[in-house]
This record gives sequence, structure tokens and C-alpha cells, in this order.
Amino acid sequence: MGLLQLNLQFQLLMQYMKRGIMNILLSVSGSIACYKSFDLVRLLIKNGHQVRVVLTNGALRFLKADLFKYLGCEEVYGPEDDFNLQKTEQMESSVLHVELAKWLDKLVIYPASANTISNLAFGRAEDLLSSIFLAKREDTQTIFFPAMNTQMYLHPITKENINLLKRLTNSGKTFICPPKEGELICKDKGVGKVRDIEEAAILIETLSFNEKKKSILITTGATIAPIDPVRYVTNPSSGKTGFALAKDYLSLGYKVKVIAGIYATKDLEKLKLNPDFDLERVTTTSDMLESVKRNLNNYDLYISSAAISDLEFSYEETKLKKSQLLGSIPFNKAPDVLKYVIENKPAHLKTVGFAAETELNEKTLNEKWERKPVDLLVGTSVHSGAGGKKIEGFGVNECHYKIFKDGKIEKDLTLLKSDLSKLILEELKW
Repeated sequence: MGLLQLNLQFQLLMQYMKRGIMNILLSVSGSIACYKSFDLVRLLIKNGHQVRVVLTNGALRFLKADLFKYLGCEEVYGPEDDFNLQKTEQMESSVLHVELAKWLDKLVIYPASANTISNLAFGRAEDLLSSIFLAKREDTQTIFFPAMNTQMYLHPITKENINLLKRLTNSGKTFICPPKEGELICKDKGVGKVRDIEEAAILIETLSFNEKKKSILITTGATIAPIDPVRYVTNPSSGKTGFALAKDYLSLGYKVKVIAGIYATKDLEKLKLNPDFDLERVTTTSDMLESVKRNLNNYDLYISSAAISDLEFSYEETKLKKSQLLGSIPFNKAPDVLKYVIENKPAHLKTVGFAAETELNEKTLNEKWERKPVDLLVGTSVHSGAGGKKIEGFGVNECHYKIFKDGKIEKDLTLLKSDLSKLILEELKW
């Protein structure tokens, strides 16, 4: 790899490292679930965000504020810190709630108790959180994660308070994440459990309120070629690339649908809280083709990152005996999903193809591109690890890519899968 290529790769990595970093103000209110906020803070900081915490009086009944500092939090504020000179002396203004309202990119209330929801809905500026809530900019993104007993959550007053928050705080910038169902601390079973921290973190990072709303259709993971009810042929594709692309495009404000192989990463399920995300799982290559046919005309960009099986067998309804498997098993060529897309796509649709190869070179990529002339071809170096070789491409977080466009390799670099999304948009000038 030449010096120029290394310099380009370094610049891209630095650019992507800065992308998506936010100032997150996390408010913790009085709920037995507030202990989970420790792990949420740790995860958000690990992901590179700047995190500050505001506690309500109720939260202080359950936990110690200093613990957040030990976890790497920039600052931790109590409900009365608007009047704490030590907290305000280093700020441009002595008005803490105004400074914090200007600083934050997203206001997250996790967990959000019934009392806190009520106070904010009625605009009671009685503590630091409620004052920040009134002082925040109109474009501030606010996410509530309710946690309470089922009857409290379903009570008409709570429902009205939630609706009031949506109406009065510009519903396009406020999102109330519905709680989970399950066994509550009181041993009741029902809705009211706060969302798990990984679900919450992904929603915080991907929820976008901008007005782009272009739409992207992504295929990912492996399809399978069933032989009988217990045997099938497939490949090691995990669907991690599709997950990384979907996560990043949601955060940029795009609507995203993923058509995934049935065994693709379960992380895709964690994106389902985002209202701009849709997930459909399919089994065979024919299933994937039918889903693509149904959806193709509704999207602006199609990304074919799936490792689609190119074989199909004559399926047997009962398990084959070993004696029947000896010798060869007849097979047919599976439908070519990307070829169908190229031949039937609407004029406005941009297309991105992936070429998974053990040997990446310009000749191989050009042959693939001539057969299926996508707008952008992403060559990916892959190996299953068979024969003692190093695993490449499948189930790992980093890959060697060759970006092929207009008949030649434009870029040759190694990237995290999570850094590929913006590179694709840049190459498409989208």
C-alpha cells in the first residue's frame, strides 16, 4: 500500500472517529430502575460521547451521585445545583440550566418516572431538570424512557401527560420510547419495564429528527439452500455489515429497511425501536428475491450486502437417509437478486453491490461490474478460516475493501464495518 493510500486511509479514519459524537445530558429520575443508568452512562462514554448527568430528588433516594463521576462522567448535577456557585463559577453564564440547555445535543430521561413525566408536561420549573427542559432549544432532541408500574403507565392521567409532552414540545423532536412487558419489581407482570441499556443506547445514537427522510433498502446476512428439514447449505455471513450500515444511516436521518437472512445478527432487532427502521427476515434466495420485488420501488438507494446463496436444491419434505446422500445431490442455480434489481430498478434508484472474494483484483471486480453495472461496487476480502487460514470478512468488525467505480479501483483500504456507510455516500455523491 503506497504512502498516498495510507494517508487517505488515515484521513478517513480520523474523519469517521469524530462523526456521530454527541453531547448527551442524561437525566435520572426516581425509579427502582435507575441503577441501570450506571451501565447506560458507561456504554455511551465507551462509544465516544460526552455525557453529563442530572439527578432528580427521587433519583437521589436510590443512588449516590459520585458513582457517575467514577464511571467517567464529565459532570454530575443535583436538583438544586442551579444555586451551587461551585458548579457555575467556570461557566460563561452563572445560570446553570441555561448553559446546560445550550451545551446538550440530546436530552435523555432514563428512567422517566410518572412524577417526572407529569412535572415536565406541566412545565413546573422546580428543579434543575425541569428548568433545563423549558430552556432547551426548539430543535433539541429529547427521548423519554418511561419506567413504572403497569397501572401507573396505563392510567389515563399518565397517558394524557405523555400526549401533552408530544403536543407541546414539538412532537417531531420528542420521542417517548414505550417500555417493555415483563415481571416488575412489585412482582406484577405487564408493561412498564424500562428498556435495556443496549436498546436504549442504540436508539439514542440513531434517532434523528432531520428532514432528509430519503430511504435505503439493504440486504444483509446469508440466505440458506435447504436440502431437507434439517440440512441446508449456507455461508458464514453474519449480517454485521448490514447492521452497521443501517445503524449509521438511521443516525443520518434516512429511513431504512433491512431484508436479512434468517440467522443474521440479532443486533438488528435492537434497531426496531427506531420508528424509521423496518426489518424483514427471509430464509432462501427466492424468498429474498420476492421481498426485494415487493419493496424496490419504494426506496432511493439499494445496497446489496447480503451473501446470497447461488445454489438451490430440490427440497425433500422428510429427512434424507445417509444412503440417499451418497454421491452427488442435484442442485440448480438460484435466482440472481442483484441482476433482477439492475434490470428492473426505477430510474431514480442508486445501487451498491458487494463482491466477496478471496482474491481482490481489478480484473475480477471489472468482470463482476460488467455483468451487473451497479453505481458502486464494494470488493470485500473474505475467507471462512477453513484450512487454518485467517478469517476475513465473515463475522469480524474490520474488513479490507476495494471500492470500484467507473471501471477502476478508486480506493484500497481497511476499515471498520461501522465506518463504511459514509464512504459509500461520499462515493455516490449522495
